[in-house]
Amino acid sequence: MKTPPNPAQTDRNTISLSENVETKPIAPGQTGPVSLDILDLSVTGIESSLSFEYNRKTFYTVTLLQGNYTIEFEERNIDVFGDTLMFTSSKIPFGIQAPDGMYAGISFLFKEDFITKTNSGYRLLEFPIYKPGRQNIYSLTDQQTKRFIGIFAKIFDEKRDGSDFKENLQRTYLLELIFNAQKLDPVSSYVKTNNTTEEIACAFIRLLESQFPIVSAQDILRLTTAKDFADELALHPNYLNRQVKLSKGRTVTEIIAARIIQEAKILLKLTNWNIVEISTSLGFEQPSHFNLFFKKHVTVSPTDYRKTIK
Repeated sequence: MKTPPNPAQTDRNTISLSENVETKPIAPGQTGPVSLDILDLSVTGIESSLSFEYNRKTFYTVTLLQGNYTIEFEERNIDVFGDTLMFTSSKIPFGIQAPDGMYAGISFLFKEDFITKTNSGYRLLEFPIYKPGRQNIYSLTDQQTKRFIGIFAKIFDEKRDGSDFKENLQRTYLLELIFNAQKLDPVSSYVKTNNTTEEIACAFIRLLESQFPIVSAQDILRLTTAKDFADELALHPNYLNRQVKLSKGRTVTEIIAARIIQEAKILLKLTNWNIVEISTSLGFEQPSHFNLFFKKHVTVSPTDYRKTIK
C-alpha cells in the first residue's frame, strides 16, 4: 500500500505494505466486518472526514495513523501529530479528518466475537483499551512505530496468503498488537474516560443498545442487570445508577426493562419464534420468569399479546 509523500517523514518508519493485499474502502451503510477487515486509509481528495459508522452492530478497531489529524468523537475533537495508534469501537462513532486531505494509515475492523474465550482464551472487553466508554489514543515514538508496523505487516501477510490458518494467525497477531499497546505509558496517551454524569449515562445507553437488534434465536443478551453494566463500565453499581438517574430520570434497571420489553414486542410481532426461544434470547433462564416480567410491564402475557397483534 502506498503512503502519500511527506517530507517530514522521509527519515522515519512509514507504513509500506504489499499492494497486492486486498483492502476495503470505507463505505457508509455497511453492516460491519464479517471477521477481520483491513481498511486502507491512504487516500487523497477527501473533502470531509473518514467516517467509521457501521449500522447497529458493534465493531472494534485498531488504527495506525501517520501525519497530522483531528480525531472527531461525539463529545470533542482531539488533534494528533506524527505517528498515532488508536483503539475504539462503533459504540462511539468517530471520524478522522486530515487538514490537507492526505491520509496515511491502516485500520483493522473486527467484531467482538473475533476474540472470545473459546477461540483465544481472552474476552475482548476484558482488555482496558476496549472498555466501553473509553477511547485510547497513543502517540508513538519511532521505535514503537517500527514495532507496531511489524505486527500490522504480519496481519497483512496473512490476508494476502489466504492460508487455511489465516484467521487464527490474524487473531494471534491482533492479540500481540493489543498486548504491546497495553505496555505503552498511559501518561503519553490521550485517554477519554467517563467522568461526568452525561458521559456515564451515554456510555450506558450505547452499551445497552449495542446488544440490539436480536436477529437470531441463538443471540442471547449478555448484559441484563445493573451490575452487569457497571462491571463492563468499571463502575460501582450504585454510582452508575445514581449518574443515570440524574441524567435520564430513570434508574438503570428501569431503562433495561423498558428496552427488553420493546425488543420482546418486536420479536412477538415480527418473528415466529416460540415463547421459549424469545425468553432465552432476552436473557431469561426460565420462560415463566419472562412471562411474569412481560405481564408486569404490559399487563398481558406474551402469548395473549401476540394474539392481539397477529
